[in-house]
Amino acid sequence: MNKFIKGIKIAINFLMTIIIIIGIIFIGLFLVGIESFVVESGSMEPEIPVYSLVLVNKKANYDEIKPNDIVAFNTEVGSKVIHRVVDISADGVLTKGDANEVPDGVSTTRKNFIGKYVACIPKIGKAIKVIQTKRGKIILGTVVVVLVLAGILIGESDSNTKKYKKAEEK
Repeated sequence: MNKFIKGIKIAINFLMTIIIIIGIIFIGLFLVGIESFVVESGSMEPEIPVYSLVLVNKKANYDEIKPNDIVAFNTEVGSKVIHRVVDISADGVLTKGDANEVPDGVSTTRKNFIGKYVACIPKIGKAIKVIQTKRGKIILGTVVVVLVLAGILIGESDSNTKKYKKAEEK
């Protein structure tokens, strides 16, 4: 039984450490001006696969955009898009998805510019999309609470076992 409890304790500590590290990374990225969002279309494949988590530098200077840069911008309906710059004019920035046949037209202006592409983490976007739903938040919250409670209860039972062993030795 002791080995089983030790195994559970190690698993709980490992999972909580991973959750904390991921949280710290995203807080750090936010503090330095990096925004993340999930790509839901294949317009930038193969460079940026569908359901990639994209990291965008919000502190990038709009005036320093040049052709071939990848930029993120808001559409008129409020969704976020990430496409490659093909040309720059007085009206704004002309973009195009790598997998698209035709350019978007002037899609990016100073007003709707989010930032410049930094990197993407493929395939984790589906999990993030699930976590962003109401059900996903409830499940994630429940898992964290269960892990914390299990860690506390196992820690208490472990300290009680040590107390009883010391009492028996006397």
